[in-house]
Parts: sequence; C-alpha cells; structure tokens
Amino acid sequence: MLLFALSACTSDPPDAVTAYVRGDDGYRVAARVVPALEDPRRVSGALGQVRHGGRVVPVDDVNRYTGGAPLDVRYVVADDAAVPLDVDGLLLWSFYAHLADARDALEARGEDLDPLFPVDLAWNPAVSPLFELAPADNAAYAIGSNLFVLLPDGDDRPVPFVANAGVVVHELGHALFHLRTRGDPLAPPLASDASTRAGKWQASLHEGFADSLATLLFDDPAFLAPSVDLPNRRVDAGAVLTEALLPVTEEGGLVSALGYDPYPLGTVFASAAWDVRTALDDPDRALALLFRTLDAWAPESADDLDGERYLQAWVDAADAEERDAVCVAITTRFDGLLDVEGCG
Repeated sequence: MLLFALSACTSDPPDAVTAYVRGDDGYRVAARVVPALEDPRRVSGALGQVRHGGRVVPVDDVNRYTGGAPLDVRYVVADDAAVPLDVDGLLLWSFYAHLADARDALEARGEDLDPLFPVDLAWNPAVSPLFELAPADNAAYAIGSNLFVLLPDGDDRPVPFVANAGVVVHELGHALFHLRTRGDPLAPPLASDASTRAGKWQASLHEGFADSLATLLFDDPAFLAPSVDLPNRRVDAGAVLTEALLPVTEEGGLVSALGYDPYPLGTVFASAAWDVRTALDDPDRALALLFRTLDAWAPESADDLDGERYLQAWVDAADAEERDAVCVAITTRFDGLLDVEGCG
C-alpha cells in the first residue's frame, strides 16, 4: 500500500480530490474537481500554496509568517480521485476547494479578488498568543499579511472548522473587508489596538461583514451550526445593540472578562444585514449593497472607524426600496441609539 501511495503521489495529479462537500442536506465527504488545486500533494495552485509549520509572530502590529515547509500529502487514487492517507489532506483539500468556490462565486457577482491571490496559507504553525487564536481546530485571516492560518481539528467536530465552507467564506470576508477599505491586502490595519474605541469598532465591523458574507453568499443564517452550536451567532435571532454594549468602559468601548470581544456587536451588524435580505427577499442584492456600503464608508484614518458613519454609508448607498429595509433593520437592531440621516 505504501508503494502504491508513493507512486500515486509522484504521477500526474488526479482529476479530483476527496473533500467535504456542502449540499442542501448538509456536508458529505466526496470526490470533487478543483481546477485551482494544481498539485494536491503540495496543496498548491492558482490560489496559493499551503505550507506546514513555521511561526506566526507580530512584527510592527502585523502578524507575519516565517519558516513554513512545503507539504507532502500522501494519497492513493481511486476512480480518478485522490484519497488522502491522513486527515491533513482531507482538511486542506476541503479548505482549498471552498476557497476556490467562494472566489468564483464572488467574481461571478462582479467582485475583483485578483489583489488577494495568490495568498499565503499556513497549516498548523506556531502562533503568538497576541494573535488571539485558539490552539486547535480554527481558521483565521491575518490582516495586513494576506495570510490564512489553519489549525487542525482537535475536538472531533462533525465538520471541522477548516472544512466548513461558511467558515472559509467568513475568513475570506476579513480579507475582502480589509482590501475594500484599505485598498491593499498588505496595508496595515488602521487601528490595531482593540483597547481603543476605534479598534473596537474596526474589530466588530470586520466580524460583522465576515458573517454577512457567509450568511448571504450561502443564504444560511447559521453557517457555523455544522461545526459548533452557537445560537448567539445566528443572524436570524435576537441580537441587538443594547445587549452587545454591556458592559461599557469609560472610553465608550466594549469589554469582556478577557478583553474586548468583537463578536456580539459584529453579530448585530450581520443580523441587520440579514434583516435587509429578508425584507428584499434577495440575498445577492443585500450583499451587493454591503459592498457598496464598504466603498462609501472606507475610512482614511482610525478616527473614521465609527459605527454611526458605517450605518450612514449603508443608508446612503441604498436605493429607495433598499433604504426602507435598511432603516427598519437599523431601528430594530440598534435600538434607536445610533442616529442616521435619511431614516425619517
């Protein structure tokens, strides 16, 4: 069997790879063709090359990746499809396939993703505690480095995070948010310190847009559910600003026992976007409006990282029918605590 595996890995790449496939009835593991994945053994191709190990360390407020080695995924071939001999191959092929699907879906909607690819991808690197990433079964986008950090499944989930298509789109959402607001995937974040009000708004808007991209692209308000049960992250639930704002610091920011948690407020933004999708009965239209909002809001300095200014850009970017839906969503989710013009 080992000799067969070695022979399969050194011959021409197979037509398909084995990966988690998302369908209307959930996920299954099946063979699928991924044209962007040119070398399954190295997990490389048009989107970039995954490298193993190395370190992710903060350098000048940006997390940099160094020292990774080429992958050597072992597999056999059955029915013209690569079948991995370990879980690493299954998870990495799944992530690559989902990323390719997301890129294709967004480009079909007119979005320009060329500046993001090829992207760096790090599999199971050593991660600095400052990166605020759990040590297992996780995925993250390193803002300012154009880097996806992928960690193996340590919790035996039904669908590991790195194989969850919604999680992949969520992380791509961070990349798109940064690209559309900063103009360059390698530009540093405007506010890297989450102890400041500007840093809190930036972190929450990042999470809100990333969740919005995943929920609207798949038209699924609970994309995390196949991997983890987090009812408070569902965008069709009751997330509102007053609950997300507790407790409030003297600086007007949000805190938790361990520091700032951007997800509660991010879920409010994403829930408002879902409300617009529901009112319009059109996820593509709601998503297109969010991209126009980012372009209208794009901050020039940390002083511009403001939730009210973002909501105002959302209203200004909407047409008459969309504006009614946006105004209702803002009133519902933000409890009338943030003022915007044009919502009489």
